[in-house]
Amino acid sequence: MDRDWTGLAENQRRIIAGGFSSGNALICGDRNGVFFENYEGTVRGGSGARPPVTKDTLFHLFSMTKVFTVTAALMLLEKGLIGIDDPVSDYIKEFARVKVFTDGKSLPVKEPVRLRHLFTMTSGLSYFLDDESGCGRMMAERWKRDLKNGLHWDTVRFARELASAPLEFEPGKRYIYGLSHDVLGAVIEVVSGKTLDVFFRDNIFRPLGMDRTFFRRRLPSELEPLLADNTAFINGDYENIPLPPQPVPIPAFEGTEDSAMLSGGAGLVGAARDYGIFLNEFLQPDNLLLKPETVAFMTSPKLDAAQRAFYNAPGSDDSISGPEHTFAFGVRVQDREAPSGYGSVGEWGWSGALGTWFFVSPADGVWFVYMHQHTPANHGAFITELRNTFYRILRTGK
Repeated sequence: MDRDWTGLAENQRRIIAGGFSSGNALICGDRNGVFFENYEGTVRGGSGARPPVTKDTLFHLFSMTKVFTVTAALMLLEKGLIGIDDPVSDYIKEFARVKVFTDGKSLPVKEPVRLRHLFTMTSGLSYFLDDESGCGRMMAERWKRDLKNGLHWDTVRFARELASAPLEFEPGKRYIYGLSHDVLGAVIEVVSGKTLDVFFRDNIFRPLGMDRTFFRRRLPSELEPLLADNTAFINGDYENIPLPPQPVPIPAFEGTEDSAMLSGGAGLVGAARDYGIFLNEFLQPDNLLLKPETVAFMTSPKLDAAQRAFYNAPGSDDSISGPEHTFAFGVRVQDREAPSGYGSVGEWGWSGALGTWFFVSPADGVWFVYMHQHTPANHGAFITELRNTFYRILRTGK
């Protein structure tokens, strides 16, 4: 079937006109490669020069980093170097003493935090958005003091410090979006003996030919000018605004800029084309990264009914946690027909804090990558229409 994809480009332009981004990238493909690629708008706002978004533009991926961390950890699982139900304390000993915050008190956990809990965000590790115990703020203050004294926290040190803050709930009892994948990144470093940037480079980026994806802290200086700015729509125009705190993109950690910490949950920057290369590999029968049965395991529903109730909480972003979605390992997965009628059961994907969003549909044999940089991301206000347009054209040709 011949398909007319111009509706996607029109939708991209509407996103810009609607105040959702100054510019964006959209690239879609199937097992054979790219069949649609388009770039619209500019990489920055403000009164100065506004270069266009191009194939070379780099975007902060933030939480779209998580699927790389999950993939890397599953590589270790395939080699028998970790077990899915291993206690995290087997690798980061401080987690043997982790506590849970209950009724205003920090009490020892009844069950250990296991690797499975990190993969599925059921560990009780939060992003400290509701830091009732105050331990997140205290941890951030310790980090800032160390930085003033020239002492850095690397990925493993961050995980060790994180074990001092009580969990939001007993491991496995609920789902909560948080720092689980940052700890999983530390486990990868401990087991492999390599820092995350080196492990990703050697085992994912180089084998796939991804030469435009890096940890932000390791981005070559010559590529710095390619990074898109974060923008907001203010008084009828796009303005450049600061990024969320880094390397941990949450308010409690403002001022903890640390070049040693590589966030397995939010640390990567990359080009849309590179992300497409990565996703395309998951549709290949001879996947260079993971065995087909491992990919199926990674992308199958993992939450029980009680955990899912928190994932599908009212008011959450329908583009990733609507009623047809549940959580797998670092990605949402569609496990029932969508109210819109679009999408396919088995479709999986995720999003990033500044507006990046992707999915892979094994049933349709396609992948989809959208990227922009804007605060607030507000995915739910524009992604549903863009995704539905894609599926309509895929199935009807126009």
